[in-house]
Amino acid sequence: MSRTEYVHDEVRVEYVEDGRVARLVMESGESAVNTFQPRKVEAMAAAIGDLDPVGCLVLYGESGFSAGADLGAIERTPQEMRPAKIDTIAAASNRFIRAVRDFPAPVIAAVSEVAAGGGLGFVLASDLVFMHAEAVLNTAYARVGLTPDNATPFFLVNTVGPYKARELLFEPKPITAAEAVDLGLANDAYDVPEPEFLDAVTDRAATLAAGPTEVYAKTKALVETAFEGSLDQHLERERVAIKDVSGSDAFDEGLSAFLEKRAPEWD
Repeated sequence: MSRTEYVHDEVRVEYVEDGRVARLVMESGESAVNTFQPRKVEAMAAAIGDLDPVGCLVLYGESGFSAGADLGAIERTPQEMRPAKIDTIAAASNRFIRAVRDFPAPVIAAVSEVAAGGGLGFVLASDLVFMHAEAVLNTAYARVGLTPDNATPFFLVNTVGPYKARELLFEPKPITAAEAVDLGLANDAYDVPEPEFLDAVTDRAATLAAGPTEVYAKTKALVETAFEGSLDQHLERERVAIKDVSGSDAFDEGLSAFLEKRAPEWD
């Protein structure tokens, strides 16, 4: 059973796996590399906020994940007006990234072909990253004379450290799926025919969606704030979270299943 809704002429939401998984799909429209304009990104952010309750969200781009902002449209903008246009794109992207980070269930980026520039930021904002074996990542910004946005430096530094992050940002070049896995920028690379890739990632999403969503949500929050404040502050956040979830149906079922030596049956 599946259902599809369009939230923009180039953005659709697909509910699959009996509604347990949502796929937010960016269509390429007239762009061969799936670029975006502010209205498209605003629609994506709004779509996340309006989703039916699901156990997992998959981000996917047709004709490649996304090469970032539409540089052709920016080039056609008079130079004195470009800062305002760029700011509009950045503001919309920030809202989308915040929506991804705050989503109360795992978010998976399914990367085919290329994720570059702002598109890379969208990928890195996700909880898990699965790439097609032939896909590539690319920071891209310095090549066109721009500083990075979409929290790309933030996620890179937290993943690969400041020195490698500078290298990737100063000297943009394709990062293969295998390299991305080695660097910790992706969880896995799928060596399957391209038409089967999204379904393969959806199968993984369905497994997560069948898990304890409330536990995942609280775990996301703990990981999100791991580098904020002192150790004592993090320990306190952990204490509050584990106390809260210990009274939940999820823990009750998980504990019973463990003691009875069976697989848990999550709601």
